[in-house]
Amino acid sequence: MVDIIILFGYFFTIVMYLFNIIVLTAQAKRSYRLNHKESFYSLCLCIGTLVIGALVLLTYGSFDVHLSIIIVLCAGITFGFFVVSNLIHFLLERRKPPSKKEIDFTERESVRHEIVRKIFHIVLFFGIITLLVVGFLIVEQLYNDKAPIINLDEMYFDYWGSLDGLNMHILRAPDIGQGMIMLFFFLLTTIFIMNEGARVGKWYYFPLKKLAALGIREKEKETMASYVYFTLGMVFASIFLYPIPLFSIIGILCFADTAASLFGRRYGKHKLQFNKTKSWEGAVGGFVVCYIVTFLFVGPIWGLAASLVFLAIDLITPIIPISDNIAIPIGVTGVYLLLSFLQVPMYLIVFAGL
Repeated sequence: MVDIIILFGYFFTIVMYLFNIIVLTAQAKRSYRLNHKESFYSLCLCIGTLVIGALVLLTYGSFDVHLSIIIVLCAGITFGFFVVSNLIHFLLERRKPPSKKEIDFTERESVRHEIVRKIFHIVLFFGIITLLVVGFLIVEQLYNDKAPIINLDEMYFDYWGSLDGLNMHILRAPDIGQGMIMLFFFLLTTIFIMNEGARVGKWYYFPLKKLAALGIREKEKETMASYVYFTLGMVFASIFLYPIPLFSIIGILCFADTAASLFGRRYGKHKLQFNKTKSWEGAVGGFVVCYIVTFLFVGPIWGLAASLVFLAIDLITPIIPISDNIAIPIGVTGVYLLLSFLQVPMYLIVFAGL
């Protein structure tokens, strides 16, 4: 029975990967036909990260019965909802003419709308931290009940990984906290891709597409919305990194990226010579906020390295037509892995009590 449950865990994981890759590939072809370079290259990068992630996870990861049960339940509910909602929609709407109502993109590029868009990221940031802390307290209590048998130091390592950030590499199974983040973002990515396939491709129905449309910008009208790149970037990062470095990357996307945009829109008077869509005010504002956020989670050295990567990516987009929501997680993950390989430790500030 246990082996069957684990087998179903692998099965549903593969199903989610295949569904996401198929929809992203179809949308990439559509973006190519529309000559939307940023969307096309970003989607190609997303597909590549999913393929790499699947290979790494299925090769080096290990599913136990508890994780498999969670995957089966979450994936089963998600795809069950997807199938049932499409069936109901087909039965109720098949004789009605399709709606031709267009989305109003007036003021979609305003500062106010940008703040509204980033509220989702900020809520997600604090939600993930709350999820991991509550999960840790539950696991800690379970371990305390078995304290004479189980080493509590091992429990801390199993949940948070190495607190100095060292020895992060692909040849290891994810820690408990890391696995929770990975599963959360993977499920969220699947739901978002379901939604975008319905909104943009109109290949099927998904009931949340109108709600999600409130946050998109005009350039995303015919392409994948940026929140898909955000969650896919975090799926990639969560395959390699311990939970606390992951928090710092979410913080970068939530606060530093927002600061760069808002400072640039509000105070951006000195445009960059090589990128007229960016300003020095926005770049400096984003860099400072990025360093503050990363310093609080991973310390001065890792924070500075991440901030420099953020600044470089922020300055070269959209010259290089790739969404920063996917480029930043990949770039910062790369520099964190390099620092870990070079045995440069991170220093905890917010989580110093662990």
